[in-house]
Amino acid sequence: MNKTLYQLYQSNRQIISFILIGFLCYLIGIALLMVFVEWFYLEVNLANIVSSLITIFICYLLNVSYVFKGGKYSKGKEILAFYIFSIIGFVINVVLLYLMTKYLALWYVISKTLVTLIVAVFNFIARKKFVFIE
Repeated sequence: MNKTLYQLYQSNRQIISFILIGFLCYLIGIALLMVFVEWFYLEVNLANIVSSLITIFICYLLNVSYVFKGGKYSKGKEILAFYIFSIIGFVINVVLLYLMTKYLALWYVISKTLVTLIVAVFNFIARKKFVFIE
């Protein structure tokens, strides 16, 4: 019963790696969002769209390198499936951020943080069950 930290990591490697990479992508996404809003004066929802698209690409590269191993699909089908589910997550992201900033009057960084948590759960389940099927 007494597992070492390494054994604990090994038995939960995928979810721990997903969380760590997700946190890194969150930081990148928030930084990009803030740069687009505060320095380039883009409207929050437009800045969210641009920063999210960049972050999705970075997240894909990190996920295929460190989290998910290739599944039963060819690389082309895997990329296509990844982007299909990323687009669904992206739409959820855009709609929820819009609703939270417009109707709940939440600060865009708080809204983006809450939205990111919701979309992260969707992304992990979708990628594990439908994209990177082992």
